Amino acid sequence: MRRRALLLFLFLFGVAPASRSADAVSIKIRQVGLENIYALGNSPTLISFDVRNTTVQSIPISLLVDEVSLENNASSVTTSIQLPLLLSPAEERTLRVPLHLVPGNNGRLVIYLEARDAHNLIVGRTARLVGPKIDGQVIGLICSTPDLCRNIQQSILLSGSPEEQTHKSQMLRMVQLSEPPSDGWAYAAAHTVILAAAIARLTEAQRQALELFLRNGGTLVLLEDQIADGVSSNPGTNPASSRLSLLDFNALCRNMYFLEPYRTRLPYGKPLRVGFGHLVRLPSVAGKEFSYYFRPIGFSATTPEEIRRQFPANTRELQSADESQSAWLMKRLGTSFRFPSFLEILLWMIGYLLVVGIINFVLLRRFDRPEWGWLTIPGIAILASVLLYGTSARHRPRNFNLDDMVVYRMDNLSSLATADAKVRVSSPRRSTVEPVVPADWVYSQPRRAYQAVLEGSGNPGSANAANVSEYVLDRSWETNLSLRKWSFTELNFNGSRHFAGTISRDSAGRLHNDTGISFRQSIVVEQKDIFVLGSFSAGAAFDLNLVPRRSYMDEAGRSVNRLPQYPGPPFAFHKPDEEKFRNWSEAGTKQMEEEWDNLATQPFSLIELLRGWSRNGDDIFSETRAVFFGLSDQATVGPSLREKSPDRKSASLTVVTFGTWP
Repeated sequence: MRRRALLLFLFLFGVAPASRSADAVSIKIRQVGLENIYALGNSPTLISFDVRNTTVQSIPISLLVDEVSLENNASSVTTSIQLPLLLSPAEERTLRVPLHLVPGNNGRLVIYLEARDAHNLIVGRTARLVGPKIDGQVIGLICSTPDLCRNIQQSILLSGSPEEQTHKSQMLRMVQLSEPPSDGWAYAAAHTVILAAAIARLTEAQRQALELFLRNGGTLVLLEDQIADGVSSNPGTNPASSRLSLLDFNALCRNMYFLEPYRTRLPYGKPLRVGFGHLVRLPSVAGKEFSYYFRPIGFSATTPEEIRRQFPANTRELQSADESQSAWLMKRLGTSFRFPSFLEILLWMIGYLLVVGIINFVLLRRFDRPEWGWLTIPGIAILASVLLYGTSARHRPRNFNLDDMVVYRMDNLSSLATADAKVRVSSPRRSTVEPVVPADWVYSQPRRAYQAVLEGSGNPGSANAANVSEYVLDRSWETNLSLRKWSFTELNFNGSRHFAGTISRDSAGRLHNDTGISFRQSIVVEQKDIFVLGSFSAGAAFDLNLVPRRSYMDEAGRSVNRLPQYPGPPFAFHKPDEEKFRNWSEAGTKQMEEEWDNLATQPFSLIELLRGWSRNGDDIFSETRAVFFGLSDQATVGPSLREKSPDRKSASLTVVTFGTWP
């Protein structure tokens, strides 16, 4: 009730963004999302705020970051975040956290922050009312001057016919980012980001955040006359034409040139796929390439078809990339519980009936003691139950299990990889566990069924995903989970990693492993062939002409009516026009089902990742020319369970795509 009274007081006086001056800890919300434009669903929203100790003594506090509902006693409506802090006298900190927001009944959100001391007394608090979610396509602008941002907005809105201009003004929402976020996940609300400022003005963290936004599916537009880092004037710089090692070259690109390996091969106005997103270079806001690129955004239903043909779509009609590799790794390499199959239960029931029938209807009648059936029938039932329980329990875990599976996605031009991870906690008994994960991994809420419907996807997410209502974010990510006997739950995380290098292929056809980690299994897949490399040590090289090959069409094209199904390609691909490349014959279907049923008895092979792909290599490799898969025991999440010593299973899958394949 005290929290509700505080919120009502704040709203009556305009929802003041700062806390009261009498508080021992002053809290001021700086930013919610991208200038109050936030993301919903599984994407986190940036909450940036200042915390200051107004006293002359050190204060240990626990800071709560939450979204609350005014209609329901100011109760929490999302996953709350707790931050333990120790503030020195007069110390001020700026903090950033990823909060998952949930829209209220009226579409408005209330962000609430509260600080409590060691005695659980409130020493500071504040709140902010955030308006309804902005509809339409959000474009973030990073400009050197406000005037330049205004020129960019006018150039976008005024390109095309009057009707197209009206259409743009209705569907586009442009916002100037005065403080570009330094975390890639903070750009989740934006569809496009236009960079029109000198690269030197951005920190290394801000540049990496923009690249992660690009790799995670955003569109990044660069105005070359404003970036001023010299890439456009030095188009020939690449590792092959210099004596720099790939590691030194990557470091040089990060420190001096922004996305240099992509920009030197990219003409003005043409999008280049990088990860799941697109990179676009434009010479200036006044050039014809600028209006030419942004005009199609305003096309309406009445735009003449001959005009549409003059402006091809910026992105090809591609199927969304599948992200189920981590789930497949967990299914095949993680801890699983083996329960009695239907056949085993059926045999036990038949055996029980036979024993009961023989003893009660044969032996007891022969000994003329049918009344003993009152004892033998329940006795046999109890004995059969104990035996069935014992044979089933022998496959159950005796200790806690902690599994983590990570999938890294990168390409052959950069050592920066995006990552998604899955952590599974298994318990041999009813208990409460406290998983601890490194703080650089961002927690991802499980996707609910209604979100899958809104997104047009039939996969609502894992039914075993943990329901986390609150977690602690300090030097690590921590939460509490309640588990039943012989049960498990899963946590999903997103992140990134800078490897020492990448997987590259030289002009002689040799494949080099410069990632800095060793792979115990590795394959390379192209349109027609699968190169089985086997183990691939860090720093090693393979001549692809000398390694074993398999036919791509022989390994792809499986389809089973099971969940989870085989994973799809981890990159964008064309949806097949027809399913003629799948083997739907009765014999083929039976073989697929038998293959699926035998998975549990077979060791994991990277070839399994290809079975759910279309057999038509032209559709799969429409933009990506080849892909490398490497399975390793290194570069994993490294979680732990507080005050417990669990058994561990860990693996990482590195996926490297090739835009060109010599």
